[in-house]
Amino acid sequence: MTYVEKTYSRLDSLRSQVPLLPDAMIPGTPRRWVERDLSASELARQAVEVREDRVDRVENSAKGLKPTGNSKAPLNLGVLDAQVDITVSIRELEEAVCDRLGITPLAGASAIDRITRIIALLSRIAVDDELAEHVLAEGTRLERRARQALGDDEPVYKIKGRCPVCDSVSLRAFPDRQVVVCVNSQCVCDDLMCLCHATKPIRHRWIHDQWDVLNNEISAEERNAA
Repeated sequence: MTYVEKTYSRLDSLRSQVPLLPDAMIPGTPRRWVERDLSASELARQAVEVREDRVDRVENSAKGLKPTGNSKAPLNLGVLDAQVDITVSIRELEEAVCDRLGITPLAGASAIDRITRIIALLSRIAVDDELAEHVLAEGTRLERRARQALGDDEPVYKIKGRCPVCDSVSLRAFPDRQVVVCVNSQCVCDDLMCLCHATKPIRHRWIHDQWDVLNNEISAEERNAA
C-alpha cells in the first residue's frame, strides 16, 4: 500500500466518523444536522456548561436537593472531548499543510471540509517526508480517537509463531497502533532494566520499524524447531 493510499484510508475513515460524533454525545437523542459541525469555541462552551451543570447537581445532591421536572440528558464528555480534539487538530493540521505548501487555509470551514482538502493534497504532501509523516500520524491518531469515542473496537490479529522472549504463542498485532504485543502476562526477559520487570510491568512490544527483526526471529525459531 502506497503512502497516499494508506493516509487516504485513515482520513477518509475519519471523515465518515466525524458526523456521527454529535449523535453519540447524547445516546438515544436525535440531533439536528446544524449541530453536526460545531466550531471549536461552541464545543468548548458546551463543555463548560456541562461541567457547571455537573457541579450544580453534585452540590445540590449533597444538600439533599433534587431537581424538579425533566432533567437534561447526560452528555458523554468523552465524546465531546474527542470532537473538540478532532476539530482543533484538523484545523491545525490543515494550517501546517498549507504553510508548508505555500497555500491559504480554508476560512471558517468545517472539519469535514478541511479533511477533504487535505486528502486532495496528499500527492503533494507525499513529496515532503517530514510533512507526510506528520499527516499520517495525525490522521491515524484522530481516526482512532473518533472510532474509540463511537465505541468501535480496534481489530486485533493473532500472529502465527512464538514470542521470541517467552516462546509462547501469544503475539497479537494491533494494526491501528502499528504494534505487535506479547499478551502473555508471564513474559519476562533477562534484562533487569526492561520495563517487564517494573512494579507495573509493561508487556514486550515491537513497533512497526521492528517488525522485520521480529519476523526474522520468529522464522529462525521455526527453522530450529523443524
